[in-house]
Amino acid sequence: MSVLSLAFLIVAMGASFWFKSERRSLVFAGAQKIFKYIFWTAVILVFIFLFYQARQQFLLWQSNAPTSYLIPPYQNISYFLNYAFYTFFAKPVIALLLAIIFLILTMILNKKFQERFFEKEELYFGALGIFLIGYPGLIFYLIIVLLTGLVGALITKRRFSAYFLWFPIAIFVILIISIWVKNLSIWGTLSF
Repeated sequence: MSVLSLAFLIVAMGASFWFKSERRSLVFAGAQKIFKYIFWTAVILVFIFLFYQARQQFLLWQSNAPTSYLIPPYQNISYFLNYAFYTFFAKPVIALLLAIIFLILTMILNKKFQERFFEKEELYFGALGIFLIGYPGLIFYLIIVLLTGLVGALITKRRFSAYFLWFPIAIFVILIISIWVKNLSIWGTLSF
């Protein structure tokens, strides 16, 4: 799934660069709508992929003699559904819920403070990164984004925009998790 996540993040990063170049985001007011579509398209495609994986798992169990006793007619379907949920869907559902909470909270805060923190489409950058990185990697993502924003504000001593950093940080986190963090004991502690 990280390949699918990386592909979406690279496309979204290219779109963000295109909209921001020469102030197109000011000219093209639909940038927020496009990133909203990118976010929900990613959600739909990820869940289609997960349903495909669950179906393949069911067919594999069905074709194998010992595991065929774990599915109907020998076992209640709830056993397989429970297995499929915890194996394929639990972490993406948690990531989706946290991405939606992030989106709602940042919309409320941004509106309350007259869009001082984020540009309108930037809210979807963070939500897309949270969802595509998934749980528990999104914890590292949010920490790195917050630290980057804090360091940037301290260095520049003014408002620091993370507009161009959301997607590169998300790509960095996915790569670091794939290469290094999955082997650490903290990953096993955070994961289920």
